[in-house]
Amino acid sequence: MHEVDINELKELQISILDVVDAFCRSHKIKYWLDSGTLLGAVRHQGYIPWDDDIDIGMLRKDYDKFLAIFNNENNRYKVISNEISSNCYYPYAKVLDTNTILYEPDENGIKLSINIDIFVYDNAPNNKEKCIEMYNRRDLYNFLNLGQFGILNPNIWYKKIAKQILRCFVLLFPKGYFSSKIVKNSKKYKHLETVSVGNFTSITRMTCNKRVFDSFILVEFEGKKYPAPVGYDEWLTQFYGDYMQLPPVEKRVSHHSFKAYMK
Repeated sequence: MHEVDINELKELQISILDVVDAFCRSHKIKYWLDSGTLLGAVRHQGYIPWDDDIDIGMLRKDYDKFLAIFNNENNRYKVISNEISSNCYYPYAKVLDTNTILYEPDENGIKLSINIDIFVYDNAPNNKEKCIEMYNRRDLYNFLNLGQFGILNPNIWYKKIAKQILRCFVLLFPKGYFSSKIVKNSKKYKHLETVSVGNFTSITRMTCNKRVFDSFILVEFEGKKYPAPVGYDEWLTQFYGDYMQLPPVEKRVSHHSFKAYMK
């Protein structure tokens, strides 16, 4: 094995994205560059200079179809999610390059492969208070999920004690239990007609009108073209506000910690 540097990491991520892109086009599954990846495409025509991952998004119907059939046609690249494997920590999907190994945040953490994230966007209730309730419930389950997998890292003595108490509680439940609760919460309005969608499986609390996804255009990312929602300006504004404004220099850092290797 050899350790993967940042440039090789990005090349491998783009290779995963290309496989997903070809698969989605072949099976008429709609997806788009999402969050920081979409922002990078619009503002930098590629990765945000201090970013090191790729995110894509799907609406629930396309996401469910992708989960159901992707692994049937791929050997090297595999999708994982709690809906496929009930003991999975992640309530959203990741497409893995199984020829690689990735540890988050290091060899003592979760063992995966180099991957890209697929975030699912579900119907958001038209009532603002009910939407807030869904996000609050998601955040609680996410906190318990982090505790169950030992990812909370308090650095104050009384928080360390609280972590141990929490750990004893969450270990009463099977692995992936709180991740599955996040997924169930996200689907609450799946069969109802709503105006907006939201991401109830990750960490954002944004919602956006469905008209953003009336159609898709192609945007440049690292010299290639990938889909973006026609309403990407409204979408990015919901995420970041004035998204063309660069953040302060001290915030131009990666939020991820990992070690990656080629097998």
